[in-house]
Amino acid sequence: MDNLKDYISDFFKFIKKATTPVQTVDTLIERLNSEGFSKLDLNEPWNFSAAGKYYLSPYPSMLVVFTVGSNESLKKGMRIIAAHTDNPAFRIKPNPEVSSEGMLTLNVERYGGPIFNTWFDRPLSVAGRIAVKSDEVLQPKVIHLDFQRPILTIPNLAIHMNRDANKDAEIKVQKEMQPLLTQLIEDEVRENYLLDLVAAEVGVNSEDILDMDLNVYCCEEGMLVGSKEEFISCPRIDDLSMVYAAAEALVALEHKDGINIAAFMDNEEIGSMTKQGADSVLLSRILEKVHAGTEQQSEGQIKDYFVISADGAHALHPNYAEKNDITNKPVMNKGVTIKISGSRSYASEVETIAAFQQLCDKAGVNYQKFVNHSDQPGGTTLGPLLSKYMPVHVVDVGVPMLAMHSTRELMGKQDFLDSITIFRTFFQLEG
Repeated sequence: MDNLKDYISDFFKFIKKATTPVQTVDTLIERLNSEGFSKLDLNEPWNFSAAGKYYLSPYPSMLVVFTVGSNESLKKGMRIIAAHTDNPAFRIKPNPEVSSEGMLTLNVERYGGPIFNTWFDRPLSVAGRIAVKSDEVLQPKVIHLDFQRPILTIPNLAIHMNRDANKDAEIKVQKEMQPLLTQLIEDEVRENYLLDLVAAEVGVNSEDILDMDLNVYCCEEGMLVGSKEEFISCPRIDDLSMVYAAAEALVALEHKDGINIAAFMDNEEIGSMTKQGADSVLLSRILEKVHAGTEQQSEGQIKDYFVISADGAHALHPNYAEKNDITNKPVMNKGVTIKISGSRSYASEVETIAAFQQLCDKAGVNYQKFVNHSDQPGGTTLGPLLSKYMPVHVVDVGVPMLAMHSTRELMGKQDFLDSITIFRTFFQLEG
């Protein structure tokens, strides 16, 4: 895919299918299978050959992809890009149906930190997975599903009935964020309505469904905006833009030395403290097994490996310039952003920052630096957690964006394309 415009349209197609972490991994695996990657099992021995292409998904929302260099020598070690598959949204609770005045809404809880008011009046859908009865008690059958059409919406209350709507009023999830599913006809059954809808969608009996793990998502499509079409507006930019960029860089290239890895973890938005999250020993164990599976051991040590932790970064908002640091103000379309924090909420250090700057120079693209306003606490990301379990060199970077955690987020088109260029250059480095 040499035409840079093709990346934009392909990214929009990816976003349309990558609706929840599970569907994101399914979408990536479909691509990997079409490109000749071999699936691995964590519980089986691994032996790799030169120019091999592999992936494993220990859990449905987590994926590790890697390629082995064409040379027999693996002296370069491992180059790793890590990103996360989840985004702030709403999860449907058990027994979700709430009936009022002939309208059926769903009981939900928030996942992560979404900007609530951006979810109103949007076409919404449902995706995730369900567990159904099987002959093996401890191994129910799991089915992935995605309605891929707008079956929900969360209507605003008219301003005539809420004169304070444009004031800074608190939004209550339990009352105000229940998505409207349907208008019931007079004798329509209210109980298990969603269960029956799901059963019909996947072709199973509703009485065989044991549990459901379903999320609400925005099913609007991505588009270019701005007078010069210089911005990308779409759902789930944080962090699927980096997932896409890393996957494209890895899949599209052949390399000579070492092992290139893209690791896509779940649950970053809620602290990563799960078996499939970055705050787990799982990824370090996988990397150890990858290292051990090579026919010829790498001459490098794990401390010599280099990790790019790729997650969304904050861009300068023209209406809120005072929220940024006074001298470090990343602007959209001015370069991928290196994230720095004296509190180590980002893992970037002087040598990894300098290394990434040189990488950008080699790739022929711009870079910027982000530091939080000194009176404004910031967030964290995957980098510190990865270095917690592995003594590796880590730099935290990301595409600068606006409306982070909104239903629709905004990033610069050039920054997005530059991230792919940087990641390709990273994976192609020799020696």
